[in-house]
Amino acid sequence: MIKRFLLTPWPLLLWTVVIFFLLTINTGSMESAPKIKHFDKLVHFILFGVMSFLWVYASQQKGLSRFLFIFICVAAYGAGMEWVQENFTSREFDSMDIYADAAGSAMGVIAGKKIGPYGNRGRNQN
Repeated sequence: MIKRFLLTPWPLLLWTVVIFFLLTINTGSMESAPKIKHFDKLVHFILFGVMSFLWVYASQQKGLSRFLFIFICVAAYGAGMEWVQENFTSREFDSMDIYADAAGSAMGVIAGKKIGPYGNRGRNQN
């Protein structure tokens, strides 16, 4: 049942809304956030990694061009969200967040390709 749900566009759409919400909320209310150096980069990496994983998992097409398209779209969404943060919220633009978004997107595409429903079916199969 979960696998069939993941093959629909709904998880990706819901996750896109979650990312939008999380990246546009006022961070002044997040005093309880962990005080780990660069923790926000890890959050960006995970958010956009999950997003590209969901897209690859639900994608009915395979091939390098499809994976590249997904990577570019997710990374562009991350860059766009930085612009939204700068212009419409009290948060600031951070180019390192864009790198974290792109790195997460790349890892999500790789993970989706490897463990998705159309990924490797066994040892040494590509």
